Amino acid sequence: MKRTFNIRLWFAVVALGLVGVICGASAYWVAEFITRSLLGRESEISQEFFQSIVEVEGDAVFGGPAPENPALREFVRHLVKTPGMMRANIYSADRQVLWSTEKQLVGKTFADNPDLEKALKGERITEINSIDHHKSEYVALQQSGRFIEAYLPIRSTQADYDVIGVIELYKFPTALNVTIDQARQMIWLLAFGAAVLLYLTLFWIVQRGAVEIERQQQQLARLQSFAMIGQLASAIAHSLRNPMAAIRSTAELWRSELPPGRADVAEDVIREVDRMDGYVRDLLSYARPEPSDMQAFDPMTIVDLAVAKRKGALERSRIAVQRTDQRGRRSTSLIDPVLFEHAVTSIVDNAIEAMGDGGTLDIAISEKAKGRQVSIEIADNGPGIPPELLYRVSDSYFTTKSRGLGLGLALARGVIERWNGSLSISSSVSSGTSVTITLETVLHGA
Repeated sequence: MKRTFNIRLWFAVVALGLVGVICGASAYWVAEFITRSLLGRESEISQEFFQSIVEVEGDAVFGGPAPENPALREFVRHLVKTPGMMRANIYSADRQVLWSTEKQLVGKTFADNPDLEKALKGERITEINSIDHHKSEYVALQQSGRFIEAYLPIRSTQADYDVIGVIELYKFPTALNVTIDQARQMIWLLAFGAAVLLYLTLFWIVQRGAVEIERQQQQLARLQSFAMIGQLASAIAHSLRNPMAAIRSTAELWRSELPPGRADVAEDVIREVDRMDGYVRDLLSYARPEPSDMQAFDPMTIVDLAVAKRKGALERSRIAVQRTDQRGRRSTSLIDPVLFEHAVTSIVDNAIEAMGDGGTLDIAISEKAKGRQVSIEIADNGPGIPPELLYRVSDSYFTTKSRGLGLGLALARGVIERWNGSLSISSSVSSGTSVTITLETVLHGA
């Protein structure tokens, strides 16, 4: 048997993965972009600060090593006071280390440093790293978290603005790291909230769509049932009506030949044949694909007529009828009176069978939606319907009766829905069952 495609399950799994990946990737990209932007701006500010010192001290800052260069010593005094500074090297234009936090590097020349070469050409190089104490080169930093590793070119104060030196700086911006952590936390929280909201919104849309699809499938199933019933009814009409007519004619002839007072059996045959013919006509009426005799009727008039025709059965079962009209004024609905009477009769017959040996049948009509609809409730006080069966009672061919076809409520629902109405069933075990018919009101009278 072919498995049904479960749109809810597939969407729940696939959408959850896609939304999670997209929102997670977006949050990561935004967080990294903000981190690099803020730390890059921090290195730019440091470069501008050092450049301003050179503007005051002059190009002599990079004129030679610190011990013989008072301008460089003054520059270093400002450098070491830079907040978050961990390491620093000062290079001259010829790649010689003029000063360093690592004293053994002073005086050495580095000719194979690509970042230094780019900086000497005027390009600021900034790398954002995170200290991992498992890496030997970072252990001596005695810090943890993100830090800036930058090569900051310093230009001459002369008209040519040539690069006269480079500052290699390792900086740990503590206050900025706190801001970055808060921003990253906010980004991830917003991404999570957006993902949840987007997922729930999409799932709600899919759920609404799935419910609508299921409703349309149920309507299609009912239409298919009606089509099958129509074919069945046509076959019954053509196959049984001629034999039934022959039986009835024979029974009438038999009755005419019997002496008075002994024609009961023949009349029973005629009556049962007429009842069978009525069933065929009713089935054909229900199975009509389109309503053919729509008229404006007070639906309560049809209900009263259906109940009156079942008066004998109600009295035999000792069932009392309580009728209530809660409308403020008389109202009419566009219905097929014959089909509506059949529908109400099916509901009343079910109530009679449910109550068995006595009870009360409550029939009430009221207005809904400010008079634009009318609601007819037919309630019995029988044993009720178990919850596991309630949702199936109006399905075609479902019945709990040993001699039933399970078509009564299914056909009643089908014809009522043709008029843009609805039929709903509520029941409680030991408290009875209530069937509510809702129809659109098309005319109000005094």
